[in-house]
Amino acid sequence: MVSLDIDLLRVFVAIAEETSFTGAGQRLYRTQSTVSLQLKRLEQQLDKRLVQRMQGRVLGLTDAGETLLDHARRIIRANDEAAVALDSPKLAGIVHLGVPDESVHSVISRALAAFRSRYPLVRLEVTCRLSTELDDLINRGRLDLALINRCDPVAVLPDRLYTERLTWVASNSLSWRSSQPIPLAGFPPGCAYRARTISALEGAGLDWVDVYTSTSHYGVWAAVTSGLGLAALPTVAVPRQASGTTYQPELPELGDVEVALVCDPARETETVRCLCDHIRTQLSDRGHRRVFEDWSGPHFDRTPG
Repeated sequence: MVSLDIDLLRVFVAIAEETSFTGAGQRLYRTQSTVSLQLKRLEQQLDKRLVQRMQGRVLGLTDAGETLLDHARRIIRANDEAAVALDSPKLAGIVHLGVPDESVHSVISRALAAFRSRYPLVRLEVTCRLSTELDDLINRGRLDLALINRCDPVAVLPDRLYTERLTWVASNSLSWRSSQPIPLAGFPPGCAYRARTISALEGAGLDWVDVYTSTSHYGVWAAVTSGLGLAALPTVAVPRQASGTTYQPELPELGDVEVALVCDPARETETVRCLCDHIRTQLSDRGHRRVFEDWSGPHFDRTPG
């Protein structure tokens, strides 16, 4: 009888639920090649093909895969419930966490959901604000810890978690000529992305105008994809499937933004430390992941017109 590897089952379930190797890798914080290799190992153990795929794309589950899926979910659930029941110490209490409005929350939310599943007695209260506002809440003792975006090149950041590379993004449908001010869709003052954007444009002597301002990443992205304006966003925040409908304008380099995990020493508890460690483990390799594999759209005409 074959003994099923719980880690390989997690990979299989993630592929089935995300319907892609890339999505499963992002969910499990592993590379696409690692996910593919682990699926092959599971199929070799069972001597059955579980996932229908062609040229690296997931087409669906085989009959054997459909049969295994429900069992795999129950095995994983039982394993995790046993681990929580035996876990020591039993963490409990409330943790007040700040998350930047301008960030993409899907990855952070998955990391927090995994922590909540492992420590069900811990209550997470998440506050979403601009980074400067989160900094202020930490200093005033209103938050236990916060993820904060920073762009000060001279600052010492012992609490740095990862680095995000910013990129310009515009829709192919954007109507703009280089003789006109650059139409910006972005975040309000207090956002590190905005600070980098304005610094790059003013340093190059380029005129710009705010056409859409929002504290929400999703609001800014909607303005970009509709062709209302262009934006400076982290490369990892640009959906891979957008590469056919958006392009990277030829504008000044934006540089990086540091993402720091800042804790209030006066509010540090064992539960807070445990959440800090968890966030560092889950997010520390997030930074420079490449999203656009090809830039297929046109570039701005930089000649006067």
